Amino acid sequence: MALNYLEDHERFYVCDANNKQIAEMTFTRVGQNKATINHTYIDPEYRGKGIADKLLNLVVTKLQQEQREIIPICSYAAKKLMK
Repeated sequence: MALNYLEDHERFYVCDANNKQIAEMTFTRVGQNKATINHTYIDPEYRGKGIADKLLNLVVTKLQQEQREIIPICSYAAKKLMK
């Protein structure tokens, strides 16, 4: 399964081998030192394959590099980050 993990303005997303977008995680930078993770979507056909975890890792790494406090609004991100 060839998937491409890509970054756009305040989101990471995933395209399959046919360049169809199958997943995304969005975030919003707030002020100088905070960010919210707003939304996670995974195409039902691709759920359970670790894609959301990989997206979350990409977003968290990006925001940590920017030294931002992460505020998870998305229920998926909130659940994972509370562990």
